[in-house]
Amino acid sequence: MRTEVHEETIDAPPEDVWGFVVDPGALSAWFGADAWLEPERGGIVRFRFAEGVERRGSVELVRPFRTLMWRWREHRGAGFGSTIGEASLVTIELVRVPSGTLVRITERPVRELAALR
Repeated sequence: MRTEVHEETIDAPPEDVWGFVVDPGALSAWFGADAWLEPERGGIVRFRFAEGVERRGSVELVRPFRTLMWRWREHRGAGFGSTIGEASLVTIELVRVPSGTLVRITERPVRELAALR
């Protein structure tokens, strides 16, 4: 896994965009998955993608109207045939810009962050 960054500018203030960032229905549409998120530190994160892959984790940081961060990893299969993927950190940042809000979604491997320390 390598670091991935996706950006999009939305014609609305961060206060309006935040409601979509923490809403499981909106996250489901953005990520193309059945999403569940409890937007509080330690809250549950669970995304189930159409091909059967599930990613599970927990919320690491919540700064309302600015930042939401969670750690998760991929889970495939069940029982003895299951596999668990590499942990990664997802950060959604909302930055006020003249045309509305820049939404930046960054996913980076946890091992990459550990190497920076």
